[in-house]
Amino acid sequence: MKPKTRDNLIYLVVALSVAGVLVGLIFYEDYHGRILVFPSRFAVRIVTSLLLAGYFVAREARRANSSLAVVAICVLLGSLLQIAINFSFRQIAGELPGLAYAGFASIEIFLIVELIARIRSRFRRAKTGDVAGRPS
Repeated sequence: MKPKTRDNLIYLVVALSVAGVLVGLIFYEDYHGRILVFPSRFAVRIVTSLLLAGYFVAREARRANSSLAVVAICVLLGSLLQIAINFSFRQIAGELPGLAYAGFASIEIFLIVELIARIRSRFRRAKTGDVAGRPS
């Protein structure tokens, strides 16, 4: 099986699982006569942006042939940055329309990925003995 086909199958299974859980939750709540309560707009936005930031940071770190520990550290640092940014602009993030928030979040995730990539490369050079700014 080709890697692209395998990845598409994984995405499909995850999407169907999430949809199945949501449909099951809706039927369960309706059967028991309760009202289904979804989390706030801010909570949904922070979780989705954390997942996206973690995915893109991990992909960028794996692209540079980093070890699993380095990838985990990069994802942790990227997640902490994402949480700090989201909570510092909590009032604004809750009031923005979805399309405007998606635009700001994509720029924010791009900047986080670039920052983490530069930090990771700086530490990699320091480990190998290269010093930034000095010719080899």
